[in-house]
Formats: sequence, structure tokens, C-alpha cells
Amino acid sequence: MLKKIFVLCVIAAFFAAVPVLAGGAGEGAAKTQIINVASTFPDDSPQDKGLDLFKKIVEEKSNGRFEVIIHTGGAMGNERETFEQLIDGSVEFGANGSGDIGQFYPEYFCSEVPYIFKNVDQFWAYWNGPLGKEISDLIEEERGVKTVGVVLRGARYLTANKPIRSVADVRGLKIRLPQLESWMMAWEQLGALPTPINFSEVYLALQTGTVAAQENPPETILNYKFYEVQKYLVKTEHIFSAARFLMSNIWFDRQTPADQKMILEAMKEATDYANDLTRDGDAQYVKQLVDDLGMELIEVDKNEFQKAVEPVLQKLGREAWKPGLYEQLQKL
Repeated sequence: MLKKIFVLCVIAAFFAAVPVLAGGAGEGAAKTQIINVASTFPDDSPQDKGLDLFKKIVEEKSNGRFEVIIHTGGAMGNERETFEQLIDGSVEFGANGSGDIGQFYPEYFCSEVPYIFKNVDQFWAYWNGPLGKEISDLIEEERGVKTVGVVLRGARYLTANKPIRSVADVRGLKIRLPQLESWMMAWEQLGALPTPINFSEVYLALQTGTVAAQENPPETILNYKFYEVQKYLVKTEHIFSAARFLMSNIWFDRQTPADQKMILEAMKEATDYANDLTRDGDAQYVKQLVDDLGMELIEVDKNEFQKAVEPVLQKLGREAWKPGLYEQLQKL
């Protein structure tokens, strides 16, 4: 009888201890906080290298209290999906282009419309000036997603399997574009036949001849091996593309002031580093694509292309963009 009582006491003591043990394990696990970064950019891109530096700084300065996990190449979703995860706080950081602005704030989607900017200086005048701040502040206020860094990805080039030397050569060209109305309007104005295709399917579409051309920064053309299925690299420089490092305020607001400061400083350092890499990036990537990988570079008269798409910019300014936005852009 005493033996049975002893066994019952041991069992009771064990089950009484389980919540304590579980609580202790939970408390230990909470010491390392996971920071997921959903990046739509590939491994070894300047954006990825910047995020790697962010990871290194945060993990070192927090003494391991934070672990940063970077999911590259759209592993956690496309730009829209990444943006939605940032809104609901299911992911802490994201790295997008400007596609989410085009989808959620089309009246502000002007910074990546063909030939709205003619050079890099105008690109930075936008993003570092009141217009870039206005859209970033609006997104943070309405969606709780903070822009914590902007990286110049470089100018977008056209690639094709026939030489494109003038606007006349674009007529009838079946070109892959993302599902962005303003882009399709601009290329239609040039005489092309835009075909919306998901980015993940671009290589196959080029390989099978579904489309004969596409456009992207040289870094993307290199990293996604479009040179394997495209012969000509055309220096249209029709868009100066931005990469944006974004953060969920739902997550950020739960951090201590000291950690918030450390995280923002780490992201600034990461952004500066990525921009250092892309400062002369186009020239390096173009050289590799041409000298090492056999693409043929064609330089076009950009003024001819700019004049050809001007009616589209004026139409967007009147009918699609926030009133007065086009006039503000012209001042840049």
C-alpha cells in the first residue's frame, strides 16, 4: 500500500513539474528572436549582400538574442505577397522593388514608368526628396510598413533576339512585362506587343519563343541567366529601378528602444553597403554579359525613345496619378 502511495506521489509530482519545465523551455527559447527577411531578389545580388551585412551586424550586436534568416529569390512569395505579410506582421522584413506601390497605390506609381527619370541624379532626387518621402510615409501610416532603405538596382535594359536600334525596330516586338498597366501602355506606344508573364516563368517563355524580348537591370539579366536565351542587350535605360528594404511596424513596435535603434542603424549600414556595390554595378554587369557571356550590346538614341513615350506620361499625369504629381516630377 505504501509502495502504491509512493508511486502515485511520484506521478503527481511529475505532472506538477511539466508546466514548470515547459515554461522554462519556452523562456529559454524566447531568448533568441527570429527575424525573417522575405526577399524577392536572388542570392549574391547587391541587395542580398546588403541583407547579409544586416544579419551579421544584428546578430553580433545583440549577442545572439536575434537570429536573422534571409529567404531569397521570392521563396516566401512575390512582391504583393511579401507586402501583405509585412502588413499583418507574419514576416518582419521584406526586400521588394516597387511592384507593391503599383498594386496598392497606383496613383503614386510613377518612379518606375519608362523615361520618367533620365538619369541617376533624378532617381535620387525623387527617393531622397519630398515625393519619395510622401509615398513612404503614406504606406507606413496606412499599412504599417516602414521603408528602411532604398537601393539603386540600376537602369533597366531591353534584351531581345533581334537587334533593336531604334523605335521602329520595336514595332511588333513581343515583349514580356509584369502586369503593370503603365508599363504596357508605354511599350504599346513604342509599337511593341506586351505580354504579361510571371517573373518565375520568364526564362522558359524566352526559351520557347512565347516572347522574343524582356527588360530588366543587367544584374537581373546576369543572375537569372537570361543571356542564355537572348542575344542582344539593348541599352535603353528606360527605367532606373529601386530596391526597397521594408519593415513591419507590428513587429518593430514590440522591440525595446535600444534594439530599435540598433536595428535601424544596422539597416542603414546595409543599405549604404548595397548602394556602394551598385554605384558602378551596371558597367560591371554589362561587361560580364558582353565580354564573358557573348551578348551583343546595342546603344540607342534614348531621346528618340523618350519623345515617343511622352504622350503616355502626359496621359498618366492627367488620368492615373495623383493630381499635380506629373508637374512635380517634371521639376526634378
